[in-house]
Amino acid sequence: MTGKSILAGLFWVLVGIPSAHAQETRVLDAFEDPSAWRVVTSNQVTGSLRQADGAKGMALCLDYDFNGVSGYVGIQRDLPVDYPQNYRFDFLLRGDSPRNDLQFKLVDGGGDNVWWVNRPKYDFPREWTPVRYKRRHIDKAWGPGADPLLRHSAKLEFTISSNAGGKGAVCFDELAFTPLPPDSEAPLAGTATATTSAESSQAGFATDGSPATAWRAGFGTDPDPRLTLDLGRLREFGALVLQWADDEFADDYRIELSDDGRQWRLAREVVGGNGGSDFIALPESEARYIRLSPTRGPRLGFGLVEMTVQPLAFAATPNAFVASVAANSPRGEFPRGFSGEQPYWTLVGLDGGREQALIGEDGAVEVGKGGFSVEPFVVVDGELVTWADVESRQSLQDDYLPLPSVEWLHPSVRLDTTAFVDGTPQNSQLFVRYRLANPGPEARDYRLALAVQPFQVNPPSQFLNTVGGISRIESLAFEGGVARVDGKPRVFAAQRPDAVFAGTFDGGMAASKLRDRILPASRRVDDPTGLASGAFVYRVRLQPGEIREFSVRVPMTGKIACQGDACNAAAAQKRVAAMWRGKLDRVELRVPPAGKALADTVRTATAHMLASRIGPRLQPGTRSYGRSWIRDGAMISEGLLRMGRAPVVREYLEFYAPYQFENGKVPCCVDDRGSDPVPENDSHGE
Repeated sequence: MTGKSILAGLFWVLVGIPSAHAQETRVLDAFEDPSAWRVVTSNQVTGSLRQADGAKGMALCLDYDFNGVSGYVGIQRDLPVDYPQNYRFDFLLRGDSPRNDLQFKLVDGGGDNVWWVNRPKYDFPREWTPVRYKRRHIDKAWGPGADPLLRHSAKLEFTISSNAGGKGAVCFDELAFTPLPPDSEAPLAGTATATTSAESSQAGFATDGSPATAWRAGFGTDPDPRLTLDLGRLREFGALVLQWADDEFADDYRIELSDDGRQWRLAREVVGGNGGSDFIALPESEARYIRLSPTRGPRLGFGLVEMTVQPLAFAATPNAFVASVAANSPRGEFPRGFSGEQPYWTLVGLDGGREQALIGEDGAVEVGKGGFSVEPFVVVDGELVTWADVESRQSLQDDYLPLPSVEWLHPSVRLDTTAFVDGTPQNSQLFVRYRLANPGPEARDYRLALAVQPFQVNPPSQFLNTVGGISRIESLAFEGGVARVDGKPRVFAAQRPDAVFAGTFDGGMAASKLRDRILPASRRVDDPTGLASGAFVYRVRLQPGEIREFSVRVPMTGKIACQGDACNAAAAQKRVAAMWRGKLDRVELRVPPAGKALADTVRTATAHMLASRIGPRLQPGTRSYGRSWIRDGAMISEGLLRMGRAPVVREYLEFYAPYQFENGKVPCCVDDRGSDPVPENDSHGE
């Protein structure tokens, strides 16, 4: 056997490819000879190639330095590939690099059409690690070609795109290509067997699709209860859904996978489940056998009504998984964006602030870019009221000030939510005020829950630069009126709550717990799924027309502690409103009564221009467009000049000018990574 064959064999052992596939595998480049590769860079970015020790033999390393600008650096070679219906690429990777974007690109002969796998903020491993990209991972990135399907490529490229910037080294070894059988369209079903079953029960009852049957067994029996599902051959899947019998469930259990029925690997361990429907994300899984081992529950035994295997799309991404769960949950327990509905939001921030919050049309408030949210729920006379149960109205204070409110209208409850940011760019805090009212003719009992949720207001449909949707919460703890998120004190309640609770995803999201008469006793949880949630809960009895107010404070920049009026939400709102009037009323707009809405819009737009900027950096948005474009900056500057904000425009020009490239080129855009060299073809002359 040649040295190359030994190396290839070692590689396929490392990545665990079945032998039937390994016979078809073609090593495209073992990186023993670097001469086929060339370095490609953008303006002022440098990169160089060197050889290093590989997994066995030699590997190719790219040393790069972004030199204080944005852009990209990569290695590229000519490598014609014709593509079958299904396939995969494999390679080995290691690096000593900041968390920049890793991009795998396939380019056509003319260089115009590009397909890629883009992995933002990649966590480069220090040791050799297998990486696998299958056909479904490769998307059309750009190009004029009408055919989105990759049929032939002429060049292959590994690119490091600036995200964190800086400098580093990334090494590659053993690039290989494997044709695969077409993806199976067969149902993800199989044959179930069990180590033990209760009398008149059998394993097949858990896979027969009938809600009237269940696999039942006792805990602690000999042998231990285990259910194994044989899919017939290796299959790819994304999740499991377990449906437990009422009051007969396992709250602790293990899920294991196997290719051959002998060697098993732990896929998921659930501790503290709550019965009902359990959704288990198993993204990018491949196995023939799935084994469920229940270990503990509230009763002596359990009943598993159904275990269904879900396709890859069910949990292709964390957002896709939450959307799948939302589709099987009561409307209103999850933000509307996870149900495919278009949500609207507005900005909450300071002039030149370094962090901006969002408030959604339904009253949830995102505490910072990519951050978690605080969302209100109300229980009245035992009924849970969510955004899906009310009529919502949105407004701005005085019709133009950037202090937005959301009003819930419901026959049994009215709730007003107002959000604003107080302070300075260096020391700022977000306030959210809640006014709960009884609009009915009779006294009522209420529970107002201010839930800390692992969701942004920025919806999951947003993906450019800042991916919307979930915002991971791996640990959540309530200590009196303070909520600690991932170990940091983040949310401070002005009024001491009557109850608090924290829970894991497996134990049920906060909204589902509010339907229960007795709230969970747990005040702190760790949740590896990143979907921990919990709530401050206030119990109040309101007479007809009575109003009670509550508020929370979220430090954004600078100090956490505050004193006096700095902590008082009502005083802070008056202070912030006066501040914005001083900034927006410098230019008097004289219009007839019919033009008031237009004048209000102009002033609100001015406020958003000021609140969207980061320090002196003008930018057209705070999430997907979190950078300064010279094109947009020119248009924003004209609006600010007309509204009497000339010093702001001067600050912007002084900020932008030093980012001009050494060759005189004015960059299209600038952010914390530096100048971006990409041509901006519709901004000439600006």
